[in-house]
Amino acid sequence: NPSKAEAIADEYIDRFETQVVETLADAVAEADIVSCVTLSTEPLIKGEWLTPGTHLDLIGAFRPQMRETDALCLRRAEVFVDTYAGAKGEAGDILQAIEEGEFALDQIQAELAEVLTGARPGRSSPQAITLFKSVGASLEDLAAAIEVWESLPEQPTQ
Repeated sequence: NPSKAEAIADEYIDRFETQVVETLADAVAEADIVSCVTLSTEPLIKGEWLTPGTHLDLIGAFRPQMRETDALCLRRAEVFVDTYAGAKGEAGDILQAIEEGEFALDQIQAELAEVLTGARPGRSSPQAITLFKSVGASLEDLAAAIEVWESLPEQPTQ
């Protein structure tokens, strides 16, 4: 929606370089980071649009029937997930690509905790296309809440 895109770009112009583009394909091809936070049931991002070094962040589509990307995105990328359980049970992008015979669960590189602890490596090279699929783990919510709580100024006790 062009008018909504303009409104968002205007809202963030003081903090980021923003621009409205004509086509999603052109925007994705130019982007270093692509974030999707939608309730889509049809792929919005196509694997053919991704360029070397792109990171694709999929936060929406948290049910098996939802999907933000096509299977080619998963085939071209090093895939990371918030949790293996979430990927196996809820991640429509992954589950639908598996149904199509285009991806397998054992192609997931690591879950977030493994990367953060150093148990498994992250991106293999600056040119690698990476994809992070989150379905929303409660542990992530707790970590965010702790960060916010700890950043608040001390409140006087009554």
